[in-house]
Amino acid sequence: MKNRNSFAPAPGSIDGEDVTTWALPEGAIARLGRGSVRDMAFSPDGQHFAVGTAIGLWLYEFSALTPIALWETDRGFIDRVTFSPDSRWLAAHPREALTVWDIQNESCIAEMEFRDRQDRRDLSKPVFSKDGERLVVFSGHQQRMKKIQAWCPYTGTRLSETEIPSTYDVYPTCFSQDLSLLAGTSYDINNRPTAEFIAVWDVETAEQIARLEWAERWGRLCFSPCGRFLAAGGSEGKIQVWNVETGNLEESYTEDEDAQMHPYYPPEGGLIAAVVFPSQSKIEIHHLEKGEKLDEFEHRGNRSTVHFSDSGTQLALTNSGEIQIWTKGSNSDVHTPSTLHGHISTVDTLAFSADEKTLASASWGDNVLLWDITSKHPYRPQGEKLPASSHNVYRFPSGKMIAINVYGEKLNVLEVGKPEPLAELTGFEGGLGRAKAFSLTGHRIASVDTNDNIHIWECSDGESWKKHTTVINDAEFIYGLRFSPAGLAFSPDGKRLASMSRSRDWKAGLWDVDSGEQIAELPLTPAPRRRSYRESDTGIAFSPDGNTIAGGLWHEIVLWDAADGKTLMTIPQSEENQRPITLCFSPCGRYLAAGAWWKGGLKKTSICLWEVATGKKIATFWGHTTDVQCFAFSQDGTLLVSGGHDGAIYLWDLKPYL
Repeated sequence: MKNRNSFAPAPGSIDGEDVTTWALPEGAIARLGRGSVRDMAFSPDGQHFAVGTAIGLWLYEFSALTPIALWETDRGFIDRVTFSPDSRWLAAHPREALTVWDIQNESCIAEMEFRDRQDRRDLSKPVFSKDGERLVVFSGHQQRMKKIQAWCPYTGTRLSETEIPSTYDVYPTCFSQDLSLLAGTSYDINNRPTAEFIAVWDVETAEQIARLEWAERWGRLCFSPCGRFLAAGGSEGKIQVWNVETGNLEESYTEDEDAQMHPYYPPEGGLIAAVVFPSQSKIEIHHLEKGEKLDEFEHRGNRSTVHFSDSGTQLALTNSGEIQIWTKGSNSDVHTPSTLHGHISTVDTLAFSADEKTLASASWGDNVLLWDITSKHPYRPQGEKLPASSHNVYRFPSGKMIAINVYGEKLNVLEVGKPEPLAELTGFEGGLGRAKAFSLTGHRIASVDTNDNIHIWECSDGESWKKHTTVINDAEFIYGLRFSPAGLAFSPDGKRLASMSRSRDWKAGLWDVDSGEQIAELPLTPAPRRRSYRESDTGIAFSPDGNTIAGGLWHEIVLWDAADGKTLMTIPQSEENQRPITLCFSPCGRYLAAGAWWKGGLKKTSICLWEVATGKKIATFWGHTTDVQCFAFSQDGTLLVSGGHDGAIYLWDLKPYL
């Protein structure tokens, strides 16, 4: 698959589809992980479902949960997906575009043109008319002038554009089935936590015809098939139903305050709801008008989204790394839905096993996954997820794989594959931030707390961990490290610690681990004016011999002498690589891999391989659709593995460039 119009048939295996080579970028050997999930839709005929991810658009065969196609990998970030009523077409909203795919002919048949750039960014879920002749979206939910736009889905021709003037931000939205009405929660931009009301507009005239009292910004809206009623579900166990014509509240259904309520009107009538209990890890399906509970099953994760099929007989519960599918009447007494594996969330750290036959990856809000390098198949060392909010994974010198995770107010140290922690580290001020470091000697861990102190723990006997040092808050040198996971690094011997801050002018420091005192300030050129979100993030890394420190920031990579902190070299960055935040030296120390964070206007994010002695760029790889989060080199330096915020892990062949 070299371009967006190509199609890959599924191999025969159902339990381990060989999709790791589909639509690979140049230089990559394989892609592990199918990207973090952003949206999902069932086809009306029940044959397929589509998954929009950060790396592209996946089409699955429903009966076998098997992928049969991967499209839109040139842009990624598929935020919205919708099937046409006859299941022939699939509309998708990739990054700043709207496209329609012909499933049978395996091709993109239309790409819609927008007059204004903002109209491409704030699109609602596209909706087909019942006859399939129109594709309608709402755009500009944070703009003063909002629009309802309609296109011919098979030609891309604009059919109409209706402007809706409103001083309120509108999100989320819902169209009635005949596309005559649009509803959306409306809130003041200066009062974001709550909505003020739900507005209902006539699509043809743009006239607001109803104002319904509602206070939850993230309400889940659904029109009845006749369009006379609107149901809204919230996150506090409540669903309300209004008569749109009169504006009267008709019904109110309540559950436990912990419940998240997702209403849906099936074609045969009535109102059903998925009731999600995040703290209890369960879902209940209710027929609200009959007062009946139809089913119940367990679910994983507390940030899940519910997607009903058109018939209301299937339901998918998705989070960034997993999809659970419930089918009415097919569950046993165990109440176990089908689970689709393969998608993963943001990859934060990577580590090879000692024999390099296994790769360990740690993701946001998930446990460690182990990948068999030969088969490219993942497996969980425990078989099940364990509770944790974040993980980092490292390899001990002994070969053990160690995971560090934040759980509540503790920093747990675990051996991968064993449920009980080796240690529970405490003694920090406030909560823990994202910046952590693990010494290659395996005996020291550093972590930043939310008050910008660096805490260092030590293990002298391989089992018992205790607090060793605290580097007290320094407003210039430590500020903001809790937000920047790549801004902290141990020297190979674990005796020094380098940090790069997000302070106003950026500051880099070298610290003595035993005393907690600063050894040197690492000089930086004055920072340019920040221009967008998180452009002040930074990264830092030691060379394998401990003699060189590399720092990446907004406009350059700097190499310092690790003994005295003097600048050895400055490597300016091009416009495409202006945020080289993620840094990693090759095992031989001759090369430096630098992964950029996403910059507006780019479809892909760069990975550059630099020759340390000369500052020469010897290779550039384009694969991740957004921030590059982490790296791991093979011991011979010929294989580079990268993990991204897009939920993908790429294996890059470096032999042609070394």
